[in-house]
Amino acid sequence: MTDTNPYEQLALVLDTIPNGYPAVEDGTHLRILEWIFTSEEAELTCKLKLRGETSEEIAIRLSLPEDELEKLLDVMYSKGQINSWMSKSAGRRKYGLMPFAVGIYEEQLNRMDAEFAQILENYFHHGFKKITAVEPVIFQVIPVNQSINAELEIHPFQKAEQMIESSGSWGVRECICKKQKELIGEPCSYPTTVCLILAPRRENAFDDDELTKPITKEESLRLLKHAEDAGLVHCTYNVQANHTYICNCCTCCCGVLRGVESLDKPREFIKTDFVMKVDANLCTGCGSCLERCQFGALSIPEDVCVVDPERCIGCGVCAIVCPESAMEIIKSESSEKPASPENLMDWMTQRAISRDVDPSDLL
Repeated sequence: MTDTNPYEQLALVLDTIPNGYPAVEDGTHLRILEWIFTSEEAELTCKLKLRGETSEEIAIRLSLPEDELEKLLDVMYSKGQINSWMSKSAGRRKYGLMPFAVGIYEEQLNRMDAEFAQILENYFHHGFKKITAVEPVIFQVIPVNQSINAELEIHPFQKAEQMIESSGSWGVRECICKKQKELIGEPCSYPTTVCLILAPRRENAFDDDELTKPITKEESLRLLKHAEDAGLVHCTYNVQANHTYICNCCTCCCGVLRGVESLDKPREFIKTDFVMKVDANLCTGCGSCLERCQFGALSIPEDVCVVDPERCIGCGVCAIVCPESAMEIIKSESSEKPASPENLMDWMTQRAISRDVDPSDLL
């Protein structure tokens, strides 16, 4: 044991991971960690590696008895504090450090109570916005397929249906952001069990997952359609390959989208290559699309709907309710953001450079 406050140390470690975990003046970032971890768990987490190690490797490196260490690591994994997976090469389970978001936060789904939900709410208003403002951004928007111009060629990683079709396992979770808002007395009006979890190359990946209900590919496609009909925005990790989730998000609950929506120019803080186009010859100004836009990007100043290109994120949920088929998604003439990183490692490398952090000691 050391004299250093383990929660302060852990906060620094989590902020060294490219995803980030910004400190806030009132210390809410420490209160979050105090709720999730015991001091012993926090101290051990600080010493883990992102790449993962077996309990034997960790025990040797830290000069700790392996039996006791493995028991503690298993408890910490069950509490969603660390990552763990069965390594074929090692023939044993590995344990590793995990980012706060996407990571530790989402794994608190079954543990979250009203007290923790309120602590998180305080953090969202201050620290979480800093996470969303760094390049490359965490989320990319996937446009609703039905709203895309039929002649528009887009990448497979920009099609939610394609991500589902190419996966080996599918699951669904209750949205932790919606649960968090409900626990502070602000329940969401949208469907809540809408987080699609994917395993690109593994079958039966979620059979033993306590947080994820295994579903079929067909059920996943139906859930996707249900979410977009409800007006939710499809989002996923801002990478081109190996997607592990499709969030169906709203600006009233989602930690990323509600931070972005509150800005003057939401489009600058989320990855999108698309924008909505209105055919003035078809639009009747009926207004059916207005309440569908969660970013306030649509207006009818006279008789035709007008799109604010600085607020539109190209999600397409407005177009599918237009009775005149006057709206469609097109590629934006100039992409405001660079291409999505190729994979998670590429994303983390670019993010580390952008944030001027060096996570090499954590690898």
